[in-house]
Amino acid sequence: MLLISQITALALLTVIVVVRGASPPDAASLGWAAAAGLGEAIGVAALYRGLAVGKMSVVAPVAATAPVVPLVAGLAAGEIPGPIQWAGLALALIGLIISSGRPGGHQVSSSRSLPSMLYGLLAALGFGTFFFAMDSASDGDVGWALLTARLAAVAAIATVVILKRHRPTVPKTDLPVIAGIGVLIITADFLYAAASTLGLVGIVAVLGSLHTLITIALARIFLNEQLKRAQQAGIATSLIGVLAISLT
Repeated sequence: MLLISQITALALLTVIVVVRGASPPDAASLGWAAAAGLGEAIGVAALYRGLAVGKMSVVAPVAATAPVVPLVAGLAAGEIPGPIQWAGLALALIGLIISSGRPGGHQVSSSRSLPSMLYGLLAALGFGTFFFAMDSASDGDVGWALLTARLAAVAAIATVVILKRHRPTVPKTDLPVIAGIGVLIITADFLYAAASTLGLVGIVAVLGSLHTLITIALARIFLNEQLKRAQQAGIATSLIGVLAISLT
């Protein structure tokens, strides 16, 4: 499913770039874009693998720390948020970590805690790399940045599939949904890439990572999943953080 959705996104991006007719940017921008695509592929693969062999209550909160990577990189590059922005960033990130967890006294056995932590850290590093690298790549051309990133991601995923000699099988009835996922991938990546050219990458990355809250909300609406009080508090904390950021 992952490979098919990525290929769909790649095909759509190819059409968009061809129709736009924009010339490719410099090699440095394309290099950053390729790094962004590889980072995203690693992040997704590590997250899925971690959820499969570990515990969501550990993997998800650790993976949610991905914005720390571009935030630190932005600070190193001289992007210094104001005091209110700092407070908003802290609240948004803390709320994201709290809401991503699965509270309620679930204990994680020692045999699963280490893999959960490692895969969560790898996912955070991968997504954080995407956030930071896409910011640099978008300075050249957003369309070419997204196309190059997706090409790198598809190449990486396809290589793994070939090496594992695994033949993906997907029911035909699921193809429209998977194709729709590809469209959503393009939309989300485009909005992030465009936003990163307008503001501080650390702030944009934190706000972009709040997609976890949307997932929780959709699960509550359509799957009737109940939210723990800690998750409700985490969502409220994140929203307060977003409000603080928007006031600056």
